[in-house]
Amino acid sequence: MVAGLAVLLLGTASVTAIADGDESNHPGDGHPQVESIEASATATMAVLRSPRTSGDGLPAHLSGRMDEHSPFGMNPDLSRLSIGNVANSVYVVPAHGHVCVVLTMDGGADLSCPSTDDIVDGRVAPTTVILGTGGIAIYGLVPDGVEEVAVRTGEADSLDVATQGNAYYTVVPPGTPLRSVAYVGPSGSVEFPIVDPSAVFEEQ
Repeated sequence: MVAGLAVLLLGTASVTAIADGDESNHPGDGHPQVESIEASATATMAVLRSPRTSGDGLPAHLSGRMDEHSPFGMNPDLSRLSIGNVANSVYVVPAHGHVCVVLTMDGGADLSCPSTDDIVDGRVAPTTVILGTGGIAIYGLVPDGVEEVAVRTGEADSLDVATQGNAYYTVVPPGTPLRSVAYVGPSGSVEFPIVDPSAVFEEQ
């Protein structure tokens, strides 16, 4: 099983992967599922203002697990597809006072649930996870108006990654030195360190 990165970093609660046999407790348990998208979330995320279509639904096996175990009351029936790829897709799922970002991977999913207030302020740190290919996925949420983020690696390398549906996603090769994700948002220029999931697991 490929596990997700579980950290509490700069106000962003990153929840471990939803994968076969993973029944661990997660931050934000105990909330009933939201029945509608909160106004503060729709006001700052255009993807949540768009009408929901059949293409916005999570794979059935994942939405079923989320209905049984829903951090912060996240409701997959309200999901939106931000970035659609063959192997890995990014979905946005509303919750109580939070908006979760879900990365599908290897038959399961990795997810992170930053607070809506942090999204509004443009202060959401990136989430990382090791994919089945060995590559390191870097993804996160941004508010309206942020069209790209800079993913900084190595000594001085920087890759501009365009956002789609208030989200960004990129994959770097195994062993890539990770530095930060930076962008200009409502709070001005911000920069957040990228946590290397390989290093985290080596320390455990």
